[in-house]
Amino acid sequence: MLKYLMFTLAGFLGSYHCVGMCGFIPPLIQHRSWLLGNILYSAGRIFTYVFLGFIAGYAGMFFHNIEFQIFQKALSIFLGTAMIIFGLQITGNIKEKGVPGLDLIFITITEILSKFRKNPFFLGMFNGFLPCPLVYAFLMQAMFEGSPLKGMLVMLFFGLGTVPAMLFASKIFQVVSPKLRKRLSSLAGVIVILLGVWIILRAFGIGHHH
Repeated sequence: MLKYLMFTLAGFLGSYHCVGMCGFIPPLIQHRSWLLGNILYSAGRIFTYVFLGFIAGYAGMFFHNIEFQIFQKALSIFLGTAMIIFGLQITGNIKEKGVPGLDLIFITITEILSKFRKNPFFLGMFNGFLPCPLVYAFLMQAMFEGSPLKGMLVMLFFGLGTVPAMLFASKIFQVVSPKLRKRLSSLAGVIVILLGVWIILRAFGIGHHH
């Protein structure tokens, strides 16, 4: 249970990075109740995260069932290394490289999202599919769990951690300074890096029972 609470903490700290990336989306919500609209929006995001966690966990289960230990170790090292890279991106030590045509994709997505202003749940669902290194990192963790259910739990607890910041996204820019947001995001990146190191160590049988 402590492990899942750590995922929630990482989601909470990392969500200040998410505010910088997706903070423009919550203000799009048009609902008779600000609170209910934002809750539905977060519920939609978490629904997508859990769905992706199921897929990642299912894929991980397939790899875990393969008898070749060398392949399993290679997969663990790959996942752990990917998490470390994503963690370094979150902390700002590695620059997130631009992808050709990404701006056009984001503009198209924004236009699609704007059509769901009156349906916050679907707005959140689409938001959950937007590219994000923090989400990618925890999908790697979900895959490493090797179980659809555990993969869903990883993304559920992670998603719950992002709710407070995204709920008050419109206020965060006024209350929390960019410097503090960067520090909080960096803490989440450190947690992701530590998880990546832990996965690599487990590939070599170190800390397997802890």
